Amino acid sequence: METEREFLNQLVGRWDLTGRMSDIELQQDVLARWILNETYLWAHCRSTAPEDNPTAEYEAIYHIGFNREQKLFVLHLLDSTEVPVDFVVGRGVLEDDRIVFRFDYEDTPFLFEFAWDPQERRWDLLQIFE
Repeated sequence: METEREFLNQLVGRWDLTGRMSDIELQQDVLARWILNETYLWAHCRSTAPEDNPTAEYEAIYHIGFNREQKLFVLHLLDSTEVPVDFVVGRGVLEDDRIVFRFDYEDTPFLFEFAWDPQERRWDLLQIFE
């Protein structure tokens, strides 16, 4: 089995996601499974942060796939912050135990890093605005 698919398989199931969005702590419950004939990994993320956290009401759906021709991961990100007219796809590559996706929005480009900690069997997320 190819490395990219093996890596994404680690996302399958129900798990807790922790991380940061700039200086805001993230806590999310995630449920992930393969969809569309195992072309995309579907992940539903719902915040479990306390009410005083700015992300307390956050919810998102991720569709993550791998484009073999271009050797790129893609992330279609739908979330509860807004409904954009122009949709931007995150593009990323596997680096060790992480995928760094780049979203090239005109007004606020950002990086979205998923990092797998194999010893803790935990996923961390870091969102960096440029």
